[in-house]
Amino acid sequence: MVKKNRSWGGRFKQETAKNALAFSNSIEIDKTFYLEDIQGSIAYAEALVKAKVLKSSEFKKIKSGLNQIHKKIDSNKFNWNKSLEDVHMNIEAALEKNIGDVAKKLHTGRSRNDQVVTDLKLYMLKKSEEIKTSLRELMKSLVQKAEPETETLIPGFTHLQIAQPVSLGHHLMAYYEMFKRDLNRFEFSDVSLSTLPLGSGALAGNRFKVDRKKIAKSLGFRAITQNSIDAVSDRDFIAEMLFNISLTSIHLSRIAEEFIIWSSSQFNYLQLPEELCTGSSIMPQKKNPDMAELVRGGAAKTIGNLVALLSLLKNQPLAYNRDNQEDKAPLFASIDYVLSAIDITSAMVAGAQFNIDEMLNDVFDGHICATDFAEYLVLKGLPFREAHNITGKAVQLAEKKDALLIELSLIELKKLSKKIEKDVYKYLDPMASISAKTSIGGTAPSQVKKQIIKAKIDLNL
Repeated sequence: MVKKNRSWGGRFKQETAKNALAFSNSIEIDKTFYLEDIQGSIAYAEALVKAKVLKSSEFKKIKSGLNQIHKKIDSNKFNWNKSLEDVHMNIEAALEKNIGDVAKKLHTGRSRNDQVVTDLKLYMLKKSEEIKTSLRELMKSLVQKAEPETETLIPGFTHLQIAQPVSLGHHLMAYYEMFKRDLNRFEFSDVSLSTLPLGSGALAGNRFKVDRKKIAKSLGFRAITQNSIDAVSDRDFIAEMLFNISLTSIHLSRIAEEFIIWSSSQFNYLQLPEELCTGSSIMPQKKNPDMAELVRGGAAKTIGNLVALLSLLKNQPLAYNRDNQEDKAPLFASIDYVLSAIDITSAMVAGAQFNIDEMLNDVFDGHICATDFAEYLVLKGLPFREAHNITGKAVQLAEKKDALLIELSLIELKKLSKKIEKDVYKYLDPMASISAKTSIGGTAPSQVKKQIIKAKIDLNL
């Protein structure tokens, strides 16, 4: 047996069992946000001065003591005591040891329930900024890679089958749009993160008239929570963060997958930077896209972490439950993954070397301008479905002759429709095809350049 916990053991006759203590200990996880815990405690202590719970001299001692603890933790000289359960009690016990009984006043009106949510939100706001900064760097890499490729032809795919010609710059900017949405989601979720729960107590509120708005302002929160029961039991903001990370990770996985396919000998569309690849222990010729595969594979755990958090929440009655101790491990794991994965993906994009000739070969391999052929017939006055049918017959004829559509003679084409004239060949040229797609968001180089200009303004490039 071990000693009773001083923070809550007053009504207990029995000491905490060793196995129960080991099972419930969270210090290895929650010490991650020791800085936020100290910041929140200093802000709360300052509010206790205004509430006449603390004297100014006592506040100064508490603040100085907490800052000393901060320095000891930063320098790895702090002794974490597992018997004290968590980061909060470790810091509180160390403060009492440093400054004496005045430290016992710090927790007046405060519960670990509102304390931990405050710490988490502060930590997550910081990490959200890091993720957004990393996303912007990835978006910059995509823009910089796309800009010189606005007129570079590449096959566009649907169902992984050659579909229509597009600009390589346009293709890369599609990923820019994905990550821009991700960035917007993190920015929107910051609103939920920026509501202060401190001052809610265990669940019923605080009788000591602490100025919650002032605490919020001093800690950088935009608003305060409006219901103390909800404030201490809410973990929606973690679910939002985990969803945002999961979707971002799926987007990272998609570009990683495409780079893996494109770097294969079968496609040979790009070369990945050697510093992001590995060799084989048995096959000397291999250059494996391992970092891309790890980005792709790691995305799976972010989905699992999101499901774990949602499963944790779904059966909890109000208000706080100890189940919520399990909310941090999946959160921290997903944050660590996505920051690393974004960094690796940015490096992959920046270092990728495109094989333009191979892409161009595939542009002229198949009937990539078949849709343009049908649209030509529409412009000649035929209904689209009829034009579609005629184009299908033209493709059949070309395949029978082992030729491209553009290689069919005008005589052969006119047998399919009298409306076909020699100007049809302009519509079977891939560069003419992409240049004609001038709708907003289209693949025409003129439109892609506009998109890139706007992106550069948004990113301050």
